[in-house]
Amino acid sequence: MRSYTITSICGFFMTACAWFCLWVIAYYFVNDAELAILLFPFALRVGITLHTRTKYWTSVYLAEWGLTVALALLLEQPQWLMVLVASVLSIPVVYLAKKYYHGDQNQHLAVMAVVILVTSCINVMSVGFHVQSVYMLWLASIAGGLLILPMCYLLWNYLFQSPWSPLTSNLLANDIEFKVRHILLYTVLLIASILIQTSLPDELKRFAPFCMAIPIIVLALRYGWQGAFLATMLNSIALIAARSGVSNLEITDLLLSLSAQTLTGIMLGLAVQKQRDLNHKLRGELSRNQTLSRQLIQAEESVRKDIARELHDEIGQNITAIRTQASIIKRIDNAEMNTRCADTIESLSLNVYDTTKSLLSKLRPKMLDDLDLKESVQQLTREMEFDNHGTRVVLDWNGDYESLSDTLKVTLFRLCQETLNNAAKYANATSIVIELSIDDQLSLNVADNGIGFKTEECMKGMGIRGMQERVHALGGKMFIYSLNDHVEGTQIAFTLPKV
Repeated sequence: MRSYTITSICGFFMTACAWFCLWVIAYYFVNDAELAILLFPFALRVGITLHTRTKYWTSVYLAEWGLTVALALLLEQPQWLMVLVASVLSIPVVYLAKKYYHGDQNQHLAVMAVVILVTSCINVMSVGFHVQSVYMLWLASIAGGLLILPMCYLLWNYLFQSPWSPLTSNLLANDIEFKVRHILLYTVLLIASILIQTSLPDELKRFAPFCMAIPIIVLALRYGWQGAFLATMLNSIALIAARSGVSNLEITDLLLSLSAQTLTGIMLGLAVQKQRDLNHKLRGELSRNQTLSRQLIQAEESVRKDIARELHDEIGQNITAIRTQASIIKRIDNAEMNTRCADTIESLSLNVYDTTKSLLSKLRPKMLDDLDLKESVQQLTREMEFDNHGTRVVLDWNGDYESLSDTLKVTLFRLCQETLNNAAKYANATSIVIELSIDDQLSLNVADNGIGFKTEECMKGMGIRGMQERVHALGGKMFIYSLNDHVEGTQIAFTLPKV
């Protein structure tokens, strides 16, 4: 309670000071005390409430209402009390907007745009009946919202959404580095904007807006939409500082300039930032593809090495032994010795056959050429003799898996083969369920009721890593759920695009 009270009091005084300062600037800008409230101060209150908890709204609204009443009494303008009506009517709008004020920055900006439009209409309905120009009132509300709300969002995002390092002795020991070049860039652009507004001759005045677009473009390319908005703030300061007339036409022109350049800056910055994010994502994908290519090459070389070793160690030695036994038969005319050599040759031939079959299976599952995918997996479960070990394997497959490409069929078979091998070796399960669903993408789930394992240690095995690399190479994803994942036994889920 004490913390809430102190925070509310501090928030009241800070809001009141900022509100009054912005009212003074706005009054200098539009030369209308009531309209000045609806230009910058009103937008400030909307921005603060949109980015703070509702329990602190009381101090924010009390600061605005107190200053509004004080100014109305001081300047003897009782009709200003209708501004309080607009303020009260905006409360449900901001409260509803906070429910959708989450997600990425695009959603934040979209919500802010809706709030600006709705509160501007509320201002017109509440105050418009006693002002000279309803259009001026609406334009001032729009311009103030476009300038102040994004600024509040920038401060909120920097203070509360950015990661902060804890204040430790290590942090205090680090040298503070001021990025002087950024400060110099901002200063030069601000001075240039003011000089453009004040020093150009009359015949070149119409080119001032084009010149003021330069800092927006420069900062947008450098810092995205935040930099573009900062440039619009600098230009706005220059426009207000260079203001020389008090006619409604000039004020309207300046308000339109502020609104147009703010919208242009934010939209340009968003486009630049989106392009930058796409480039960053593309670089990440290229790096990932390069990594996968290296892994595929390593896997290919590993398979070649295994085949070469099998050919040399198993088949080569067996063939040499067969030749030796055949040579003995030719030289010795002994029935018993011939029979023994023939038996040896037969055994060695079977060994050569088994080794060759195993190598061919590594290169490509032969059963996929003779059976469909589901029958091949069923045959695999029979060969692994799950029934003899008391393990029940259930296949729940939905979709036209026969229309899949050969690459996907081989991938699905290998994934089933590896997961079944792991289950047979380590799971001690009594039930294994293999689910396959085919829609816009393929979903393969292999679940058992075994003893499970720690998922953080699963990548140490070559089998799991091999499955992950195979899935990633096709643009899919793999998820493993086991101990501490609220799953009984182990579940491995794969999602693959239909390629």
